[in-house]
Amino acid sequence: MAVKIDLRKAGFEFFSIVVAVVLAMTLTEWRQDYLNKKLAQQSLLNIIEEVQENRRELMEDSAKISQDIAFIDRWLQAQNNASNEDFGVHFSFSFLSKSALEVAKINNSLTYLPNEVNMQIAEVYAAQNFYSDNAIKLFDIMGAMGRAESKENAEAFADKARQLRFHLGLIHNTIKAYLGESQQFLENHRAIPTS
Repeated sequence: MAVKIDLRKAGFEFFSIVVAVVLAMTLTEWRQDYLNKKLAQQSLLNIIEEVQENRRELMEDSAKISQDIAFIDRWLQAQNNASNEDFGVHFSFSFLSKSALEVAKINNSLTYLPNEVNMQIAEVYAAQNFYSDNAIKLFDIMGAMGRAESKENAEAFADKARQLRFHLGLIHNTIKAYLGESQQFLENHRAIPTS
């Protein structure tokens, strides 16, 4: 008994299976691409929100640092005039968040954002890291000042005050750079807070 094979029917079935597999793969790829882009958009929104919060904190720090710089300048001038004004600064260090960026890196959503957006994000967080690295150094300087006796070794204390003034100025300028970078980033994404 010979089995008769209808080549047209077999060819059509084969072609149908190939088309169905290709169509399923295309739809799966399209769906995954859609989900990746949606995740990237959510990550960008989270980063924008985080940058806005970090800006608010640094604006408060900037005002306090300006007051500290003005105080140190007055104190150093008073020391030159042999005044005995007590030394005191109120340096405030904000621990800026970068968790939204870390999450975006973990879930690889930055890959699905345009390169220009990734460059802007990198610039904002580079300025933030520079601020954090330099602000931490201030605590070492303040610790050294606490160990110095201002009455017994006035010149050594004044040198530490000058060093503190220099680093406060550096941090203040770093904050200005961060605020400029973040403002540009937020303006590019139409997310500048109204306050």
